[in-house]
Amino acid sequence: MTTDRRIALVDLGRCEAETFPVSMDLEQRFLGGSGVATYLFCKHAPKMVDPGSADNICIVSAGYLSGTLSAPLGATVLTSKSTATGFMARECVDGPFAAEMRQAGFDHLVLKGRAKHETCLLIRDGRIEFKEAHGLKDKNLSDQRAILRKDVLAAKNVLAMVCSGTVALEVKDPEGIIAYEKKFLESIDDSPAPNTPDQNGQDSEIMEGPAGSVDLAQIKQTLMQILGVQCLGLPSGTKTGAGNSELNFQTAADRILLNTGLVLDEDELKQIAYRCVAMERIYNLREGIATSQGQQADNYRTNGWTRKAVVQKTKVFDPLRIDDLWSRLK
Repeated sequence: MTTDRRIALVDLGRCEAETFPVSMDLEQRFLGGSGVATYLFCKHAPKMVDPGSADNICIVSAGYLSGTLSAPLGATVLTSKSTATGFMARECVDGPFAAEMRQAGFDHLVLKGRAKHETCLLIRDGRIEFKEAHGLKDKNLSDQRAILRKDVLAAKNVLAMVCSGTVALEVKDPEGIIAYEKKFLESIDDSPAPNTPDQNGQDSEIMEGPAGSVDLAQIKQTLMQILGVQCLGLPSGTKTGAGNSELNFQTAADRILLNTGLVLDEDELKQIAYRCVAMERIYNLREGIATSQGQQADNYRTNGWTRKAVVQKTKVFDPLRIDDLWSRLK
């Protein structure tokens, strides 16, 4: 397991950074990646904030297994309030940044405020430095990164983030995970994936919870984001064979155990993912999605996600173990 995993609250306006460890409590409730990011966003995002303003926050996160042998290229996840919809949104960026950020000492960066000057953040060995970077340009940026810089980081006046570090990314059972991933890679073939219930036109499985129902497909998607999106450790587009075409809860549990020593079963993984989906939806309901027109708002209402249903401390927040967010989301 990564040693000394930390979160940084970065005040860009003051060029200050406050850091604190990822507690065992956060790990047990949300694991990491977009799970902890969703919690941090709910905790720190101002109510009804203008998504295009400096008051909006942006969280840069590494997946729970990013940088390990199970996910050497686990994607970076950016969480913020969308300028397009006005609700919580996230974007995943491929590449080595997540692993490098963890080696530099951080799993999550919470960017608050706006830098006075065009700024580059230098992140190395548990320290964050603020460097003016006037006119910095990179014509080699991919379209995805260029859009993120323009639409997300531009409001923060951050032109670049650079990571360098030597923090050890330890795993619980190195030999076991090497053997496990070797066996997985050997099992990859070009066989077509089997038809899923959705492909056959059947209704997908629904998971019920104290706040409302969630499609199992979203539970799987959320868990993948928590683990680092590419938690299989494979480049985008790699064929994974008939038996590995989608997230398998047991496979996820095996990787978590071998890398971290944390024992989780399928039900516990589903509960963690449901908890993260619930936080996002409760936040969006607070921000007004119930009055929005469109497929997302209709989906909320159809599956029981209303302000009246979710804003109940004893029936919703307490069972979900997010009672510490009650004052922020009620």
